[in-house]
Amino acid sequence: MKKAFSSAIVILLTLAIIASSACGSTSSKEETPSPIIDTISELEGYYKNSIYGFSLSYPPEWIAQEGGPNDPAFTTHNSNNSCMVQVFVEPLLQTISTSDYSAEAMEVIKQKLVYFEMLSEGEVELDGETGYWYIFSGNESNTSLTSTLLSVVHGSQAFLILSACESEIYELLQETIESIVFSFRLQEPISLENALVLYDTGPSTLDPAVTRDTTSASYVLEIFSGLVTLDQELQVVPDIAEWDISNDGKTYTFFLRQDVTFQDGSSITANDFKYSLERVCDPATNSQTAATYLGDIVGVDAKLAGEASEISGIEVIDDYTLQITIDAPKAYFLSKLAYPTAFVVDQANVNSGDDWWRHPNGSGPFTLSQWEEDELLILERNNLYYGEMPQIETVAFRLWSGVPMIMYETGEIDISYVSASNIERVLDPFNPLNKELVKTPEFSLWFIGFNTQKPPFDDPKVRQAFSHAVDKDRIIELLFNDMVTRADGILPPGMPGYNEQLNALEFDPEKAKELIEQSTYGNTANLPPLTFTTSGRGQVSPVHEAIIGMWQQYLGANVSIRQIEPEAYIYTLKEEKDELYDIGWVADYADPQNFLEILFHSDAEDNTGEYSNPQIDALLEAAGKEMNPETRLNMYQQIEQMLVDDAASLPLYFGIDYKLVKPYVKGYVATPLPIPWLKYISIEPHE
Repeated sequence: MKKAFSSAIVILLTLAIIASSACGSTSSKEETPSPIIDTISELEGYYKNSIYGFSLSYPPEWIAQEGGPNDPAFTTHNSNNSCMVQVFVEPLLQTISTSDYSAEAMEVIKQKLVYFEMLSEGEVELDGETGYWYIFSGNESNTSLTSTLLSVVHGSQAFLILSACESEIYELLQETIESIVFSFRLQEPISLENALVLYDTGPSTLDPAVTRDTTSASYVLEIFSGLVTLDQELQVVPDIAEWDISNDGKTYTFFLRQDVTFQDGSSITANDFKYSLERVCDPATNSQTAATYLGDIVGVDAKLAGEASEISGIEVIDDYTLQITIDAPKAYFLSKLAYPTAFVVDQANVNSGDDWWRHPNGSGPFTLSQWEEDELLILERNNLYYGEMPQIETVAFRLWSGVPMIMYETGEIDISYVSASNIERVLDPFNPLNKELVKTPEFSLWFIGFNTQKPPFDDPKVRQAFSHAVDKDRIIELLFNDMVTRADGILPPGMPGYNEQLNALEFDPEKAKELIEQSTYGNTANLPPLTFTTSGRGQVSPVHEAIIGMWQQYLGANVSIRQIEPEAYIYTLKEEKDELYDIGWVADYADPQNFLEILFHSDAEDNTGEYSNPQIDALLEAAGKEMNPETRLNMYQQIEQMLVDDAASLPLYFGIDYKLVKPYVKGYVATPLPIPWLKYISIEPHE
């Protein structure tokens, strides 16, 4: 049976620690890190963990400490470290009974201990939860140890409570040890009354000025707000302000609501927006989105270059009137202001320290109540919110807490994405989960990027050859279970300007070889060494393996992989990329400019491959200024075809969002791009 746990490795480390610290070593309270006071009760000798949902009692004279994400959740030990009890929490990769989980842990331990002896075992009821326990002994590092192991499986989480003592000490403290271990109780980690509980990995930042990844943006959209926002139909609507547009289409006058405040009750004025926009464009902020979303404003270029202290195109008329002038009429300008880059922040909050965004004073429908890195993040309803008040009081995100599908099926979360390994049974109309499935095509594109400023991909024929050598249909069928849509172009289905008649660079290995022969290299043997830059921590994606394998099979090209830490990838890729890279793009507003110009204009911040084509640049600029909708979309279709013909990138697939939503969750908004959606949710009473 496949192991459902990894904590046994940590258990062995614990045993080794006990063994090395036994035999008369001492440790005083002063030498031990202080416990975290807000999770260890003022009543000394009682510990409650509100993140994982358990409690434990221990002798008042014992030393206690809470652990971090990669450590035991809780540790308590006697004064000389000769006896210790630790609690480990582990997300399960598959469903497993408590007895089986405990047995597998014991099998690992048996193999590592010398003179192992099982002393006793059995089941125990812990206020309605069944635990399984073992008492055993053995030698570790020439020290005789006696240990108690209690396992409890609850939903998608397993709890291991382990004691380890020098055997002579255990005989003296057995009653104390057992009272600690068997005092373990499960408790609801958060109040679920009128709460939405979700799985997530957590944000990289909550600073609107530097937010670039979709995960971080999803939190920022709920905590902060701007002049405008997107509604459920993806239309730009007033948020904090309404607006007038001048006859020449270049000056926007925003009239702010006078009842809007930050969550601490302080008023939001036009000066707050001026400060926020200028802060984003301050070179010291190092925003990678400023030019993309604010670059149309007159004076932004000078501010970004450090040549101006203010943005000339932003003027405060009075406390509640803000005027913004852009360089040319642009149909999509208001849509850009719905992105976090344009959101308002509190200057005093920002000035409070570098990590101010961990305690944000926002103005959105929710406030950040609690954030335990890689464990738990809680949003609470902002009772000072100026818009329609959210119906739910609490949204809890269980971060990196298990396998979402298992958590959904055990009732630990209310919404879950569906993985490729589960899609067949969820799509089965006879499966009860099928009725809870919400399928939504996304305005997203996943593509392979070429570093066009570096050989060999400065040659269009090489880019075209590598594009013709990838069998997208086979990858989508075998590796994605047909859960995504093949991308022949750049604009996803449903996006204005989507072209069903686009001429794609189809899978054609023979054509690929001919193009290499026609290139400046003549043969793949003459290509320089190629490296594929991607996100990861060691394990290579099967998709990347398949693509690189096809380049090897059909072109004879050898490509190595270099990984960048996932948290840093999107923020460092432009400077770190090698000859090839992969990247995803999710639209921020429903306009083809949000793909074509932002990703492929020579001067665009998000033009990671540094693609440059003066003819396409001119057409993009003209399309951006064109105010006739039909003419404008036709221009973008022409541009897209030119980009595909020139192999500016290798489009792979468009995303489709598969979500399971509990029947008691009402108001769930399925949109092809991120919007503030939590305010629409309500929770019906349920067990």
